[in-house]
Amino acid sequence: MNSLENNILKKSFSACSERMGSLVYSINKTRTLFPLSVGSLSLLTEGHKESVDAFILRYSQCVSMMQDQIFRGIAIAEQEDLSDKSNRDKTLLMEKLGAIKSAEEFGTAAVLRNKFAHNYPEESREQLAKLNLLFEESLFVVAVFDHLVEYAVRKNLIDSAACPKHSIKIIH
Repeated sequence: MNSLENNILKKSFSACSERMGSLVYSINKTRTLFPLSVGSLSLLTEGHKESVDAFILRYSQCVSMMQDQIFRGIAIAEQEDLSDKSNRDKTLLMEKLGAIKSAEEFGTAAVLRNKFAHNYPEESREQLAKLNLLFEESLFVVAVFDHLVEYAVRKNLIDSAACPKHSIKIIH
């Protein structure tokens, strides 16, 4: 890995860490709304809806940043060729390298991101299930990022001071 690629990876970790901070803020801000029901969904205020929208956006951005930037940077550092790899292949590679614990579980997070990114026509019960899964999957995404940071520090790809493990405080 040359210095330019290493700098890009460090910047990717830094940007994703910043976005994770915003995701954690959204988790804490909306946690009392979950789990949603058909009844509680109809009672959400415009402020609640905007908070949930911000939560969805931040979740989607974090998953995308990890998959598109951090996975790519780690693969380059590990001298792996990604030229013909799908996102699923990249995720399997990250599991094989030990950068993430489970490709299957990360795949679930990516599928949920895709469902939010693309407007699939669905019934309100399906939307409700998707929104309720968002809260659970967000906690998983934060844990995956922390594991990626640990991996990158262990491999000397980033400095722990430059991108410390996320000090995520989920308020209960």
